[in-house]
Amino acid sequence: MPKVAILIYSVDDTIAKLAENEKRGIEIAGGEAEIFQVPDVSYRNENGGEEDRSKLGKTNADFAYKILTRETLVEHDYYLFGIPARFGNFPADWKTFWDSNTGGLWAKGSLHGKIAGLFVSGAISGKGDTEMCIMNAMSTLVHHGIIYVPLGYKNAYKELTNTDDVNGSCAWGAGCVSGVDGGRSPSVSELKVHQLQGKAFYDRIKDL
Repeated sequence: MPKVAILIYSVDDTIAKLAENEKRGIEIAGGEAEIFQVPDVSYRNENGGEEDRSKLGKTNADFAYKILTRETLVEHDYYLFGIPARFGNFPADWKTFWDSNTGGLWAKGSLHGKIAGLFVSGAISGKGDTEMCIMNAMSTLVHHGIIYVPLGYKNAYKELTNTDDVNGSCAWGAGCVSGVDGGRSPSVSELKVHQLQGKAFYDRIKDL
C-alpha cells in the first residue's frame, strides 16, 4: 500500500486543517498518510533584529506532527505539499528547508520520479496568489524530477465552478482563502475539495 507524506508549513490552524482533510480523503480511498511539519527557522526583521516568533504565529511545538527531514523525502514516494502563499511563493521556512536540505538529493537524483500534488492557502479571494504559488513551487519539483499531479476539474467541478460561495481552490490544487489576518476558517466547500483531492490523488497512485 502506498503511503503518502503530507508535508506542510502552518503558522495558524489553516494549512493544518486542510492537511487533515487531504488525509481524510486518502483514507476514504483506502490509503494511508502521515502529516509532517516543515522545521521552523528564525527570522531577521528589516532592522536586523530577531523576530519574536510568538507574534508571527504558531511554531512546531504547537502541532503534534513529526518534523520534516530530508530522510522523510527519501523514504516516501508520494507527497502532498501544503503551502501558505507568501507573495505568490513559498514562505521563508519552506524555501529554507529546500535550499538547506535537498542540494545533495538533487545532485544524486534521489527524488527523481516521485509523485506530488499541492494545496495552498492565500490571503484574498481570487486565484492569482494561490495559482502563482503553485506555479512557482513547480520549479522546485521540476529540478528534482518530481512528477506533478494537478487537481483538475473532473473530481471537483461543482465546487470549482460555484460562484455563490468563496472557494480558494483551482485546477492546480485545492486551496483556501484565509483572509488578510489569517482569521477566516476554511469553508465546508473548501474542506470538501481537499478531501476530494486527497481521494483523487490516492486513486491515481494506488496501482502504480
